Amino acid sequence: MSQSSCTQLCLENQEIMSIAVMGPTGTGKSTFINLLSGSDFRVGDHLESCTKEVQVSDPFEIDGRVVSLIDTPGFDDTSISDTTVLNMIATYLSYSHANGKHLAGVIYMHRILDNRVGGISTRNFRLFRKICGESTLDSVVIATTMWDQVDQAVGERREDELSTKDHFFKPAVEKGARLLRHHNNVESARNIISSIVQRNKKPVTLQIQDELSRGLDISETKAGVELRQEIFEQMERYREEIRGIMLDIHEASRHRDEESRQELALERERIERLLLRLQDDSASISEGYRDALARLEERLRVAEANNNTNTTSAQKTNGTDPRHGDPGTYASAAVPSMGANEHEMQTPTVQAVAATENSNAILEGKLAAAIPIVGFWGRISVMLAPFSLTWR
Repeated sequence: MSQSSCTQLCLENQEIMSIAVMGPTGTGKSTFINLLSGSDFRVGDHLESCTKEVQVSDPFEIDGRVVSLIDTPGFDDTSISDTTVLNMIATYLSYSHANGKHLAGVIYMHRILDNRVGGISTRNFRLFRKICGESTLDSVVIATTMWDQVDQAVGERREDELSTKDHFFKPAVEKGARLLRHHNNVESARNIISSIVQRNKKPVTLQIQDELSRGLDISETKAGVELRQEIFEQMERYREEIRGIMLDIHEASRHRDEESRQELALERERIERLLLRLQDDSASISEGYRDALARLEERLRVAEANNNTNTTSAQKTNGTDPRHGDPGTYASAAVPSMGANEHEMQTPTVQAVAATENSNAILEGKLAAAIPIVGFWGRISVMLAPFSLTWR
């Protein structure tokens, strides 16, 4: 679909359907989004995460509707803590919901090549369900990926196990979630999106959005409670490891095995650092959410101020009185915002550069053919499409 055609469709429908894409690191979320939207999100190798931010794709058309996909980091991210990931996702979801922008559905991605679902995979899906809630599962698609890396018969057996075992996806499927295959091609990807578009009858409010809108602290949400419980359990496992290492150190000292004693001491220090980080994460979950929300609001404010300045400069360059403006002088096509129904779309060419407070975090992006910032979704479109929302 051409840029001008997409723009015209947005103008006619005055709506962009937003679909969140979630799942563990390495399941192909960013690749899936790039394949459909033509975006250029970084893709990690193997299980290393490249998604360290909430990113919103360029819009694209499916079944006569304009769709935008929201890329999210997994809770097993290799470089940022789980509390940071939850705060990033919760901040985006709560802020958009508070400003009238709802989801059309959610995609959860799972590698079919995993020969067993346990540990991190089970934990990720458990947190995912706490974010979504039970009542929204009929708007969820569980997309299995990496089918080209597994024998077809083996993959089908695993798929059957996922959908029929209580400790896997069966409870979610029984409540309306759909299990579909993604074969790393455009056809299967579009089929997944179509299944959400065709079923979408009303806006979807996720459980965590409802909880935060009712004034609950992030730590009081079901996802927050679940995450803190998991952190406490992991902390206890680390403490048990440290107790075992201390016994081994004592035994090595008794046998005058200095080399083993030093190796054990280094391992104890490593685990103690991990334990300390978990303690900090648990204690700062609420503060982290408030800080993330404040940073988002500040970035939107700065983006709006920069965009207004650039728009005025462009009008002066074109000989247009910025006090009155002349829409007829704008020649370039608009890039549809994430929520075209929130404002009237116009079409000046601008470059938006967003900078955060005191240089503590920097978000830069350029819109070659952008819309002026009008209302909330004008502001957030500059912040999140086609570049990303980062947290530092």
